[in-house]
Amino acid sequence: MSVVTSFSHVSLGQRVIFGSGAAGANLAAEAERLAARRPLVIASVRERTRAEVICAGLAGVAWFDDVRPHVPVGVADAARAAAAEHRADLLVCVGGGSTTGLAKAVALTSGLPVVAVPTTYAGSEATDVWGLTEDRTKTTGSDPRVLPVAVIYDPSLTLTLPAEESVASGLNALAHCIDSLWAPAGDPINRALALEGARALARALPAIHVAPDDLAGREQALYGSYLAAAAFASAGSGLHHKICHVLGGTFGLPHAQTHAVILRHVLALNAPAVPELAGRLADALGSESIPLPLGSPPEGDPAVRAIEALNALYGAVGAPTRLADYGFSESGIGEATRRIVAAAPASNPVPVTETAIATLLAAALTGEAPGAGDAATEQARREAELVRQVVDSFARTPDPRLRLLLQALTRHLHAYVREVRLTEPEWQRAIAFLTDAGHLTDERRQEFILLSDVLGISMQTIAVNNPAAADATEATVFGPFFVADAPAIEQGGDIAGGAAGMPCWVEGTVSDTDGNAVPGARIEVWEADADGFYDVQYGDGRVTGRAHLESDSDGTYRFWALQPTPYPIPDDGPVGRLLAAADRSPVRAAHLHFMVTAPRYRTLVTHIFVRDDPQLEIGDSVFGVKESLISDFEAQPPGTPAPDGRDLGGAAWSRTRFDIVLARLG
Repeated sequence: MSVVTSFSHVSLGQRVIFGSGAAGANLAAEAERLAARRPLVIASVRERTRAEVICAGLAGVAWFDDVRPHVPVGVADAARAAAAEHRADLLVCVGGGSTTGLAKAVALTSGLPVVAVPTTYAGSEATDVWGLTEDRTKTTGSDPRVLPVAVIYDPSLTLTLPAEESVASGLNALAHCIDSLWAPAGDPINRALALEGARALARALPAIHVAPDDLAGREQALYGSYLAAAAFASAGSGLHHKICHVLGGTFGLPHAQTHAVILRHVLALNAPAVPELAGRLADALGSESIPLPLGSPPEGDPAVRAIEALNALYGAVGAPTRLADYGFSESGIGEATRRIVAAAPASNPVPVTETAIATLLAAALTGEAPGAGDAATEQARREAELVRQVVDSFARTPDPRLRLLLQALTRHLHAYVREVRLTEPEWQRAIAFLTDAGHLTDERRQEFILLSDVLGISMQTIAVNNPAAADATEATVFGPFFVADAPAIEQGGDIAGGAAGMPCWVEGTVSDTDGNAVPGARIEVWEADADGFYDVQYGDGRVTGRAHLESDSDGTYRFWALQPTPYPIPDDGPVGRLLAAADRSPVRAAHLHFMVTAPRYRTLVTHIFVRDDPQLEIGDSVFGVKESLISDFEAQPPGTPAPDGRDLGGAAWSRTRFDIVLARLG
């Protein structure tokens, strides 16, 4: 078992009132506590009669009964209008997940408190998650305004829920438990809640299936569903819920039944990669209270035990198993797969590929049981085990930062290989590519920096290491052509050094984020000539197109440069061949490099780009362009006097202004 080291857990605050046969009295007491005088009760037409009995102790009640699955936006708008017309000061929802979801939609825009009286095991009442459907797309989010301030659980209210619907609703709750084990914000606390919820539900659902009027089973199911929802509210939506949101929102499949069908397939996909959690889940599902035929001894493979335990539970309760029974067809697999892969959380234990999801949906469509020992599960187990072995091999690395870098790199590289199903010939070609890059790299050319640049890694590293700070100037790529110890120039000097190109006057200020001038800032500038070459590319020792100067006492600076022009990065090597294969331009948008340093300020490496450069529309080959760095370069007709009186011999020139804002260190 892993050792708990550190984590951050958030528990949502609400009152939970549990008591059989006491829903009406408890609701009236809550309304009084909240000083509510004009409650709007949301209950479906089917629930209306029972809701009227429960709400008999409330005064000034208004009703809204147009409840539909997945909360269409139009229905939400109508309910919001009803609340406003009634001047409601409390929302009461009596029913299942769709009813609670509609109350949340009203609370999302009105801020009205919600008291939930659940009649199913949906669990929505214990979360701050809302969902709305429009144009066949379900959008979800979390907001503290939608969390019911109180939940009134009355197990007797679930006695009229047919056994089949109870099972589907209970498996929906179990999905909250299982998805929480590896959800994006999973932690030891919500996992403990999830496992206890799974234990309670595994005991309750077979009892309800056998004796639907058994109140003890109903009490266990409500208890388990609350724990499941509390875990889910903290851990967030994992892959299972992303799949079901697509199937429900896009294809209109019923909520609980869809969750029930999908659950065991997602478990079979993920369990081999998380053996410790799978083992704990297997123990919860196979507790002594519900002796399930696991088919494997306790010391067996934990993923196999968990999958077989869930399959056994499905058999014991007559669970829904086929998406085809609820209107899904093979023709929808393609669209569903694309939407699911796009929405899948990056934290899922195994890579979420189109192949994996399409296979999962095909099995769920026909009801094919995920076999605990089938080839796909065994293959996933082997791949996951190799990742674990390699990651563990770096566990004794003394330097903690190096250990983190090596282990994270291992996980991501293996995930890439598994996601794309990399072939051996493809890997051999990749090795040859890297070998070619190494052969081409020398003191004048760095092919690996070019590779980092065109893959966006350079720019991403810069983004990570230069966090936004007020209106500080954005950083961008360093590039491979910077040379230290560039010659110094005075204010108004010329960096061209005889390089070809149209003269360009550059001026501006250096200040901090508070607007204070930064005097004495060292400003390094460098650029390519009119032919698109930097001085180091000529190989003859020339020093042109680069210099450094310092800002004046008022933070101002000014110098002559060359009008920037677009140019291709070196594309005669493997990186150039990569760009050609991807049909990407090797050309960099016209720019002028800056590196600005000053004591107590963060070093700034950046560019300015020419606003009317057509290459901006095509794209900068190294992703350096930022909207804030695009400057106006104003063309000056021949004969226009220079700002410093320089004799330009009647030549045309240009000018631009670039005000630099530095972020403070720390």
